Amino acid sequence: MGFGLATRPWMAGFALLGYGAYYGLTEGTERALVATLAEQRSRGRAYGAFNLVAGLVALPASLLFGALWAYGPRVAFGVGAGFAATAALGMTLRRLRRA
Repeated sequence: MGFGLATRPWMAGFALLGYGAYYGLTEGTERALVATLAEQRSRGRAYGAFNLVAGLVALPASLLFGALWAYGPRVAFGVGAGFAATAALGMTLRRLRRA
């Protein structure tokens, strides 16, 4: 959302630093989650499937983002933030059901 609200180049740069920190903190966690969910004998396939799905959804996500950009960066980043919030809510609800 920071990119969509940035009105100056330094603001976008600051948002980029935040994004880089976020990515650095979460990439290892994603891999650990795959390792936790997969059986030891099929971890290679699990990593392959995870990266396959991530790669396959990257193209349509980029196309959707580009189409939304026609309405402005705030719309594109706002929709992305909405998707992220929905995913976070879903993960939270799943965790609460398991507890």
